[in-house]
Amino acid sequence: MEYKSYVAEGDGYKLFLGDSVEQLDKIETESVGLAVFSPPFPGMYTYTNSPRDIGNSKGIDELMNHFRFMMPKILRVLKPGRSCVIHLTQQVAFKGTDGFIGLRDFRGRVIADMVEAGFIHYGEVTIDKNPQMKAIRTKDAGLLFKSLATDSARMHMALADYILQFRKPGDNTEPIRAGISEKYDNKDGWITQEEWIRWARPVWYASDWNPIGSKNEITESDVLNVAQARETDDERHLCPLQLGVIERCVKLWSAPGDLVLSPFAGIGSEGYVSLKLNRRFVGCELKPSYWKSAIANLERGLKERRERQDEHPLFLACAA
Repeated sequence: MEYKSYVAEGDGYKLFLGDSVEQLDKIETESVGLAVFSPPFPGMYTYTNSPRDIGNSKGIDELMNHFRFMMPKILRVLKPGRSCVIHLTQQVAFKGTDGFIGLRDFRGRVIADMVEAGFIHYGEVTIDKNPQMKAIRTKDAGLLFKSLATDSARMHMALADYILQFRKPGDNTEPIRAGISEKYDNKDGWITQEEWIRWARPVWYASDWNPIGSKNEITESDVLNVAQARETDDERHLCPLQLGVIERCVKLWSAPGDLVLSPFAGIGSEGYVSLKLNRRFVGCELKPSYWKSAIANLERGLKERRERQDEHPLFLACAA
C-alpha cells in the first residue's frame, strides 16, 4: 500500500496524518510548550497493520526500539525548561508469549531511554485504578476472585497508571503563572490552592475510592468514545487516558496560548482538552479513521470553548 501523509488545519490546531517520527520534522524547533500523550502499550492493542505503527510490536524491546527514534525529535520541538508528560501502565507478562507469568517493566524502560535521549526525569504521579475494570481490560488472572479462591499464590495488586514528567534542560523563559493568588499578585491564574493540595499528592485517586474526601477525582470512564473510529478489524476499546488526567496536565504544565503536542493523537483527546482550555494543539496520527475522528473532536473542543466564552465574556478558557 502506498504511504501518504496529510495535514488538517483549524483554528489553533494542526493535525498530521502519518508516521509521527517523520511528521515531527515539520514542527518548528522549540515551539511546543507541553507534550502530553499516551504511547501504545506493548501487547495491549493492535491499532493498524502498518509496519510504521509502533503498537505492532511483539514486546517492550521492539516497541522501545521504535520509540527511541521519536524521543530526540520531541526534545527538539519542546521549549527549554518545559515538560514532556507520558501516561503509561506497567505490563503483565503472559506464559504463552513471554514464557513466564509476572510483570514487564515498561515504566523503567521509558524512564531510562528518555533520560538517555537528553530529558530530565523530573516527577511522576500514580493514578489509582479500579481492580475490577483493570481485570476486564487486561484479562489478568492475578486479579480474578476465582484465582483467589483456587490458589492465591497467583494474586497480585492491580497495576496503577503513571504520569511521568520529563523536563527539557534549560530555563523556562515564559513563566506559567497557574496558581490563583492575591499574595503573589496573580488573580489571572487558573488553579486554586485547594486543587494544588490535591494534585500535588503522589496518587491521583479514582472517583470510586476517595480516601481524602475531596471532589473532582479521576473518573475512569471519562474518555472520548472511539465508536466512530472503529473498523471491522479493530480492537474494541476506549481511549485509556481520561480527560480529567489530561486536563490536570494541561493546566499544570502549560499556559493559555501555548502549543500542546501529542505524537500519538488517536481520536484527539489531548487536542480536545487543550483547545477547550484555550491552548493551541499539534498532533500526529497514523490511522486514517482515528485522524478523521480526531478532527471532529478538535472542532468539538473549539465549539465548547466558544460556547463557554459566550456565556462568560471574561472567561479566558483557562479556569476550571
